[in-house]
Amino acid sequence: MKTHIYIAKITSLAFLLFVSSCQKDEGFLDKSPNGVLSTSNFYKTPGDAEAAAIASYTIMHDFWMKSIAFKKDIISDDAVKGQGVDLAALSNFDNLNFSATDGVNQTIWGLFYKGVYLTNLVLDYVPDIEMEQAQKNRILGEAYFLRGFYYYNLVIRYGGVPVVSSTKNAVSTPARATTEATWAFIEENLTNAAELLPWRNQYSSADLGRADKGASLALLGNAFLFQEKWQNAFDAYDQVIESTNYSLQPSFGDLFKPEYDNGVESVFEIQYRGGEEFSYGNGFNFWVRPRNGSTIFGLGFCMPTQDLVDEFEVGDPRLRYTVIREGDIISEEVKDFPFQSAWAPETGMSFGKYVVDVPVGGNAERHEQNLKQIRYAEVLLGYAEAAYRLGNTTETVAKLNLIRQRARGGNALVLPDLTGSEDLFAAIVHERRVELALEGKRYFDLVRWGLATQELGPLGYQSARQGLYPIPQTELDVNPSLTQNPGY
Repeated sequence: MKTHIYIAKITSLAFLLFVSSCQKDEGFLDKSPNGVLSTSNFYKTPGDAEAAAIASYTIMHDFWMKSIAFKKDIISDDAVKGQGVDLAALSNFDNLNFSATDGVNQTIWGLFYKGVYLTNLVLDYVPDIEMEQAQKNRILGEAYFLRGFYYYNLVIRYGGVPVVSSTKNAVSTPARATTEATWAFIEENLTNAAELLPWRNQYSSADLGRADKGASLALLGNAFLFQEKWQNAFDAYDQVIESTNYSLQPSFGDLFKPEYDNGVESVFEIQYRGGEEFSYGNGFNFWVRPRNGSTIFGLGFCMPTQDLVDEFEVGDPRLRYTVIREGDIISEEVKDFPFQSAWAPETGMSFGKYVVDVPVGGNAERHEQNLKQIRYAEVLLGYAEAAYRLGNTTETVAKLNLIRQRARGGNALVLPDLTGSEDLFAAIVHERRVELALEGKRYFDLVRWGLATQELGPLGYQSARQGLYPIPQTELDVNPSLTQNPGY
C-alpha cells in the first residue's frame, strides 16, 4: 500500500483541486472543462475508481492527524503536552478546557468531514463504472469502512452529528442526527464493509494496509462497546479472532518499529513512506522524541505522567517501550546521550512508543513508521470486556491472560496469570490502560465507562459536557440547523 499512496497523492491532489473549484462555482460542471477533473469526465475507468478510493485515505496524512496525533493522549491522565508555551494551539486540550472557537477543534471536525465527502464520492460514482466485480466490491468496501471510521471518530468526540450519505442533492445546512442514529449509520457502513471486503490473507503483499474485513469487524466491535451492545460486540470480535488472520506480535518491543509495520498484530494502520516529501512521511516520531537540542532528537511533546507509570505492575516489560525515564538509552543511535529528566521539565519522562530502539537518521520529521489505529491486542481486550459483561468469566480471563503472557515475554516472575477470582472489571480497565497507553484510547474509555469524572475531574474534566468536544463555532455560524453540545 505504501507505493500506492505515493503515486495516488498526485491524482488525489488534482481531484481535491476539482472539489475546491466546484464549491466556489456552482455552474462549473456545466462547462465541460478541458483538462480538469469532474464527475462528467472522471469515474470512467477502473483506474479512476482506484485513485478515488486511495484519495479517501488521504486526510489521515494531514499534519494534525499524523504529527500531532498525540492530541488524544494529553486529554487523558496518561500525558501532558509539555514544553511550556510551545505548541500553544493544544493548550486547551491539555487543560481539558475545550473551546468552540479553538482552531484545532475546527480542523479535526473539518478533516473528518472532508474524509466523509471523499468516501461519498466513491460510493456515489464507482457503482456505475464497468469493471471486474471483485475489484469494485473491494473499492466500495474500503469506502464504507472509511466512512464508518470517520463517523466513528466524529461521534466519540461530538455525539450525534449531521449524517451526510451522498454528494448528490445534499442538504446545505444539515441538522444533527441523534447519537443513536449516528451510531446506527456507522454500524450500517461497517457491516457493508465487512460483507464486501476480503480478509487480510486474501490481499497481495502490495495491498497490505488497505482496509479489510477484519478491520471492519474490529471497528464494528468497538462501536458496539461504546453503545453497550455486549453480545454484538462479542460476536464481531469473535469473527476477527476465529479468522486466524491476526496474532499478537511475539515481542511487545517490536510493535512500533517500522520493520514490523503491517505485521501479524496490525488490524488497521495508516501508511507512510520515509525519506520522501513531508506529505508522505510521518512526523510523529519527531514531535514526541525527547528534546535536547541535538539534530537526532525531537520536540519532546506528550510527556507521560507519573500516574500512568504507577499503573504498571512491578517488572512489566511494556513500561520500557512506553515511557522513557532518567538514564534510559533511547536507541543505539543515541546511546551516548542517556535520557535526562530535565529534557521533559513537566513530568521528567518522555514518550516511548515509536521511539525506543527506533533509529531515525535524518528522517525524524518524515519517517516511514505507520501509525497503528487498531491492533489485535485491542480486539482481544474488547472481546474480554464484552465477555465479562455477558458473564463469561472463562473467556474474559483467557483473553486477558493472552495479553499478559505476551507482555511478560517468558519471565514467570512478573505479570502472573489471572485466575478469575479478581475484580475482573478493574483488571480490564488496568490492562487496557497499560497495553494501549499513549495510543489515544484512554480518554474515550474513561468517558464510556463513566469513570471520567472520577479520574479526570482533578485535571479539569467538566461532567456537564458529558465528555464531548464542542461543535466548532465556525460551523454553528454558517449552519443554523446545528445545536451546541451541553456545557458550552
